[in-house]
This record gives sequence, structure tokens and C-alpha cells, in this order.
Amino acid sequence: MDLLPKVSSDFSTSGYWETFFSKRLQAFEWYGNYLELCGLLHRYIKPKDDILVIGCGNSILSEQMYNAGFNKIMNIDISQTVIKQMRLKNKDKTEMDWKVMDVTNMDFENGQYSVVLDKGTLDAMMSDDAGEETTVEKMFDEIDRVLRTGGRYICFSLAQDHIVRKVVRYFSDHQYLVRIHKVSTVPNQESTGVQMPVFSFIFTKFVKLPSKIFEVCFEDSVKPTRIQSEDEIIELTKSQQYYAMLKNQLSSETTTNAPPIELFSSEDVVNVRYTMHVVDLKDYKPKHKFGIFIIPQGRECEWLYGSSEGRRQVAESARFMRLVFVALNREHTYGGMQAIQDELSTKVLELSPNNIPENYQVPFMTDGGNDIGERTVRHRCKSDLTGGFVIEDYKGANGVWYRQLVFEDHLTSVQSVVRLKMLDKKKKRRQRGAATDNMKLVPDGSYLASNYSQLMVSGLASIIQNPSDKFRILVIGLGGGTMSLFMLHCFKQCNITAVELDASVAAVAKQWFGLSNDTYESRINITVEDGIQYVEKLANLNKTSESSLLFDVIVLDADSKDTTSSIRCPPINFMNEEFLSNLKYIMKNKSGFFLNLLCRDSHAKTEVIKKLKNYFPQIYKASCEEDVNEVLMCFNTNDGCMKEKLKVWLAKAATWEKQLESNFQDFQITDLLKSFAVA
Repeated sequence: MDLLPKVSSDFSTSGYWETFFSKRLQAFEWYGNYLELCGLLHRYIKPKDDILVIGCGNSILSEQMYNAGFNKIMNIDISQTVIKQMRLKNKDKTEMDWKVMDVTNMDFENGQYSVVLDKGTLDAMMSDDAGEETTVEKMFDEIDRVLRTGGRYICFSLAQDHIVRKVVRYFSDHQYLVRIHKVSTVPNQESTGVQMPVFSFIFTKFVKLPSKIFEVCFEDSVKPTRIQSEDEIIELTKSQQYYAMLKNQLSSETTTNAPPIELFSSEDVVNVRYTMHVVDLKDYKPKHKFGIFIIPQGRECEWLYGSSEGRRQVAESARFMRLVFVALNREHTYGGMQAIQDELSTKVLELSPNNIPENYQVPFMTDGGNDIGERTVRHRCKSDLTGGFVIEDYKGANGVWYRQLVFEDHLTSVQSVVRLKMLDKKKKRRQRGAATDNMKLVPDGSYLASNYSQLMVSGLASIIQNPSDKFRILVIGLGGGTMSLFMLHCFKQCNITAVELDASVAAVAKQWFGLSNDTYESRINITVEDGIQYVEKLANLNKTSESSLLFDVIVLDADSKDTTSSIRCPPINFMNEEFLSNLKYIMKNKSGFFLNLLCRDSHAKTEVIKKLKNYFPQIYKASCEEDVNEVLMCFNTNDGCMKEKLKVWLAKAATWEKQLESNFQDFQITDLLKSFAVA
């Protein structure tokens, strides 16, 4: 299986791209010699073909092709000097001719040639985006005219964006099958700067095609891969160029911000097969120079593997100067560690640091021996609000199984995760939540994964006197419902009203994350509605009703779909005055408003807290251990020294831990409360 690299387009903003095309010292050194091109030439040209070489210059390619048996060659160039020199040099080659001629105005007959060969001429005519459009159109018209049906226009090019777009669009519009190869060229040791990949465009002329046909054939693939559009061709060629830039950078220096590299199989150019992150350790004494770490399936979103800080920690622990992390995609199947090693061994060597010995054996490793993990996709869904999302079960550390909800537009971050446990046979009849194929694993309500959720649950000790007390919580932004599941499991008298904007997500929480369990179902009410509208309606109702519905705690855990906003959680409209003022009508006298704040802009974060203080006189904040999230606890009373209140809560939390010892196995309430400080 051939692997096709793709690098994030973010890399195009670096200085390398500006110099990528400008540092050509001798144009033809980039296009390959006959030995490098002969595989493609012999594949698409036969000795009986009538061949026209346009813009031949002083290249020896025609001479070498003649010696290889391609005798019927006509060479043209606009330079009289070049034609005179080449005719004299090749006077013994009687069947090959040389003529001074303008490629935009040729005097050959219609359909005279079966092959038109172009080695850099198109690039020279369109050396920049402001190239002569009319002149190039005339050249294409002339090539189309002199080519017979079934003939091929073979164009070797460095494939700048504007060139690819122009040539592909023209010939696909004129009933040509479009195929692109990447030429395997030997690196020129005398050349400086980035060595660009060379591409060969094969345009085959038809009388009438039922639809446009685009194919790519990279990495010496034998079988072409069909793609959908000219935009895909541009994207794929661009990816090869970015990859060349990145390889050049990685071979000459260490990097701190290399973009992820995506590898596609030649059989599937839509779904990424491998995603690779390169980690270099500077100012560090490594034991090993270079290695590959295969991330177990399903665990690519864990902080240790899904963040740059986590990957660096692994590299330091393993003591590698350069460690390449490889994530596996749920859309593909893998044959095990050895099969992955066989598949990747050639490609990963391209990412090795400088001065690696030729006989260096690149070590492949993973977490826990040679086990690449297991993953089972349980459910897929798509909604108008959230887009596509996936529910999958995977085997984590120590063989423990987990279930996670992943949104397809944020594949590197998990929305919800729950641990799975063996189903109690006595409760099997009462459990309606989905489990794994053998119906033995179900969501474990005693597990809470995210640190910010743990902080919020620990904050309940600031409001609730005893964990066995009755209390009511409003959760705005149910998501997968793992925090609600945990609270229902641990606090037997807790009642939850959960508001979720997306009906599909709410259904997933019930079906796949344990909220349909009869044990909890009577204590949770899930409403599909906009959170702001729900609060407004309830506030208006409470203003006029004698029997008000009031909450002890309101949890706001909603994210913004606006990727341009510096505040990702909560959506900025939850900070408007109308919403915040409505909260007081649905909260008890001594109650709390807890929110998950995700904001990378310190000024915007300060403004959020400043606005909240207009409605909540006492606010505490705590930062999450591994993320940029912060949890804010906002209180509607101003009844004493805030620092002294923290001490009271800690004492209460210690009592809670004794009462809830069997439930709170993965975190300590007191430890988390200690992380809160006055905002």
C-alpha cells in the first residue's frame, strides 16, 4: 500500500513557501533526466508515436529518447540559436528534426501528432500568477489542434497553484482525461534550498467524455486513484510540496512547531490513514536519536497524546531526540504492530534527523508492549446543529474499556468519555442503555473523566450541606451527560433538569451514556431547547407564579460554534445582561452559578469576570490541570470573608469524602477545592 503525505495548509504561511519557487538556479535541474523520467515516458509513449517536443531548449532529453528507440521526434523552440546548436549536435539522428517555431502559432497540420511533450515550457510561460493568460490560451489551443484523438499531452511541471488550476481546467473542459504523477527524482547534492517535487500531467484526448475524469498516481503507484475535482488535484499537489518543505526543515534542524502530517492510502484519498506529529527535544540529553510511537487506537484524544505538552512529556520519558507520534484512524483497519511497521518504515525515515547512520534501526513502540489497542465504532449520527459525530468504545490503559463521543469537526478533542463496567446480571432487565456487542459492558456512573467536571462536582460542597440532602440542579449544555450521570450516581437525592440545544446529542446521552437507566430516569428531566430561552421562560413564569421552580446550583457547560470568538465556552450571548439578570429568578437565596470558561484571551477573560460580578458578588476560580479551561463558582450572596468560607468548605468536603468513599475513587474533593481562589 502506497502512502500519500499531506501537511496542514497552515505551513504555507512560513517563509519557506515564498522561496520555494524563487530559488531555482537552473530550471532544468528540477525536472529530472531521462533515467528519472523514462518510467513515465515508456508508459505513455510508444516507439511508433509521432512526438512533438515544445520548447526543447538545449535539453538532451530528445537525444536520449531517440537512442532509446523513439525516432519520430520533432523539436521546436523560439530560439534560432538553440535550434541551430541542437540540429548540429544531432545531425546523425536523421529521423529527428529541429525547427524554429512559436508554440502559440505552429504550422503543423491538425491531428499531426500523437504525443506533445513539455518539459518546463508551461512553467516558463507562466512563471508567476500574472503570466500572459492570452498567450497560454493560444498555446493550449495549438496543442489541442495538433494532437489527434487518443493522443497525450505530457507536461512536466513544478505545479505552482496558478499553473495547475489553469492547465487542468482547460484540458478537462476540452474532453481530456486528466492524470497526474509525481516524478521520482534523485536529490541534487549541488543544489541549495528546498528541492521541489516534479509532477507529470498526462492529458489524454477524447472525442466526448461522459463526465470529467481526474486521477492521481503518486509514490510510484501502478493503479491510478480516481478523485472528484480539480480542487482535489490542487490540494494533493500542494500537500506534496508542503511535505517536501517539511522534510527539508526536519533534515536540517530541529523543530518546535511542525504541523501534523497526514498519510493517505493510495486506495483511499479521502480518509486519513495515519496522522503524525514530530517532537524534537532541544537542550536535552537523549538516549536515542529517532523513534516512532504508535498511539493505541481510541487514545489519540487523551492529553498525553493529543496535546503538544503531553507528547513532549512522553518523548522526555522515552529519552528520544526526535520521536514521531502516529495516530490511527477509525475509518481504517490495521493488522497489528508489525504490519504497521512494515507499512510505515520507508515513509518515517523521510522524517529522520540529520546524520542518522544508514544502518540505524528505527524503533517502533507503543503504550503497553506491542498492543495497538482496540476500537469499536458503536454509532454515527449527523445533526444540523453539531454536524457529524461518532460514539466509539476503546480499550484504554490496563485493559479498561471506555466510551467516548467525538465530533467530526474536532476529531482531536473528546466531548464526553465514560468508563464501562460489567453489567450486573440482576439489573440486566432494568438496563435499557446500549452496551457493547456482547451486552456485558455498560456506562459506569462512578467515573468522571474531565478535570473541569470534577471541579464543578467538588464545588457542590460549597452549597449542599450533606451529600444525602435533596437538592436541584439545572445543567445548561448536557452534552454526553457524563457529569449528570456521575451526580445522579453519587447523590441519591439529587434532581437534575438538563437543557440541551441539539436533540441528537440529547438522544446519545440517553442511549449511549447511561441516562436511560431506570435507577436515574426518574430524577433527570432532559429538555431540548435553547438554554437562554429556557431560562427566560422559567424566569417569567417564576415572576408570576406562587410555586416557583428554583435551583440550588446552575451549571453552564455549553460551547460556542463560533470559531472566531476568543471565548469558546460559554457562547458569548450567555454573558449578556438579560440572561444574567434572569438567573436570579430561578435560583434559591443561597445558591451557586458554576460555569466552564474556555478563553485564551486574558483581556476577554477579565471582562467576563467583571461582568459576572455585577450579578454575583462572590466569585471563585480554579484552573484545570491539563487544559486552558477554568471553572468559575459564582454566588448570589455576600455573606462573609471569602477566604474563610473556603476553609469551611474544605472541612465539609473531608466529611463528604468519608461518606462517599466508594463513589469518589478517581479524585479527592478536598484536593480540588484547594485549587479554588478568589477571582
